[in-house]
Amino acid sequence: MGSTPLHPANEKIENEQRTGIKRILFSRWTFVVLQLLDLLTTLIAFRLGAVEVNPLVAHLAVYFGKTGGVIASKLLAIVIAMGIKRRIWIINLFYAVIIIWNTLVVFTLHPK
Repeated sequence: MGSTPLHPANEKIENEQRTGIKRILFSRWTFVVLQLLDLLTTLIAFRLGAVEVNPLVAHLAVYFGKTGGVIASKLLAIVIAMGIKRRIWIINLFYAVIIIWNTLVVFTLHPK
């Protein structure tokens, strides 16, 4: 038994959704927004007692302080990412997972 083809209108909607998701994943602006969300969730986690586990950011924190180290790493990441177009979707997915992790840490550390 073969599968029935999608109705042309449904197929068009599905293609537009895929194109929209691709556009978001491949966007440098998405990367910048994810960096801001990572910064925000990291700073909230710091306030609740979390520590930085990224060795690069921890090293930058020695020179610029916790907040300054995270901000410096975000600026560095943005500069590097502006030169990358093909693989930006992988980086965006990676940072989305980091933000989810940071959010879980914040909820775990937040007093109830």
